Amino acid sequence: MTNEEIMSYIYEDRKAIKQGKDISRMVKLMNKLGNPQDDLKFIHITGTNGKGSTTTMMAEVLKNSGYKVGKFISPYIVSFNERIQINNEYITNEELTKYIEKIKPIVDEMIKEGDAPIGFELITAIAFMYFKDNNCDIVCLEVGLGGRLDPTNVIKTTEISIITVIDYDHTHILGDTLEQIATEKCGIIKPDKITVTYPQQQPEVLNTIRKFCAKNNNKLFIPSLKLLDIIKSNHNINYFSYKGTYYKLNLIGQFQIYNALMVIVASNLLISMGYKIPFSAITNGIFDAKFPARLEKMQDNPTVFLDGSHNAAGARSLKNFLYEYKGKRNYAIISFSSNKNPKGFLEEIGSYFQEIAFVKYSTNKYRIPEEPENLVKIAKELGIEAKSFNTLKEAKEYMLNKENPDLILITGSLYLASEYRNMSTEE
Repeated sequence: MTNEEIMSYIYEDRKAIKQGKDISRMVKLMNKLGNPQDDLKFIHITGTNGKGSTTTMMAEVLKNSGYKVGKFISPYIVSFNERIQINNEYITNEELTKYIEKIKPIVDEMIKEGDAPIGFELITAIAFMYFKDNNCDIVCLEVGLGGRLDPTNVIKTTEISIITVIDYDHTHILGDTLEQIATEKCGIIKPDKITVTYPQQQPEVLNTIRKFCAKNNNKLFIPSLKLLDIIKSNHNINYFSYKGTYYKLNLIGQFQIYNALMVIVASNLLISMGYKIPFSAITNGIFDAKFPARLEKMQDNPTVFLDGSHNAAGARSLKNFLYEYKGKRNYAIISFSSNKNPKGFLEEIGSYFQEIAFVKYSTNKYRIPEEPENLVKIAKELGIEAKSFNTLKEAKEYMLNKENPDLILITGSLYLASEYRNMSTEE
């Protein structure tokens, strides 16, 4: 099967109910597949922002320690196969085809039973089968959405649960308050285990995490910012010390340091549990971590950054990063999925740019982009200069032809970031 055929099958509309009151459909699917996830060990990562970066750093530390590490992330930037990896090697189309052929009769059976699985359930199930068949020592498993009702939460136990920063996103599903959103995220916390969380959670979020940890007899660990010394955080590298040990991080933006702290804490907890993780594996793993479209610098003169931030919390982190940049002629190319909150995003960061070009991404036909004309209207109501364009190529040419632009940011959607990255690779 080609990549397009694989995606077409996985995301085929099977008239499934996309959000239920439990994960019984995923449980049913995994039961029919023999529950391969029960034979694996997991580090389960949830949160609003930073899940992918944290998952990647954690996987790098374990890989550098000599373990065979499965990694499951979403969405993708480079290719669909990126979502399922073992020691940074993507699953191949041949392997995906093999698992689709294995899972298809079960899907057909469930369709007849009126309980058709959705795409994310299928790709999660394939990942579990693939990781088991390849004898992974441990899996770094990123939640798709929320936690409690996420298909990845079919796993019965974890080594460690990691909760990155929690803020407003997917409120139509997760709830309108931070406490409601945190409650959904905390659904991954398993009894008698360990939870590590972001060092700068909102008070109501942290209170919710504490309650869930207490209810589930979890030991909660929060990196101490008092033990952190940020030596350098700029547009090329993060350099910091934690508890007197020095670390370099290629992922840029100060928030990535806070993500790295969770990985450092989790790594030391794994050591206390019997995992053989050398000190060098932690420092090298954090340094080696690379994650596309997370403040990824694409070029200089003008500086072009690519970032998949798509909510107000991500925009705040971007703003903190960008306001340290000394440029004066700053522009953006932005696209949003139709289920996002563009006004909240633009309220946070829109005033930084002299002008914004709005486009529709074209890389994912299974996700509906917001119309650029609607986005221009929202921007102008906020006093932001903006134009709409039919294609990303037109928007890019328009911005690059500005008089001496200092910075161009492509953001608002990982699908747009993927399109820009792939377009730049081809040029």
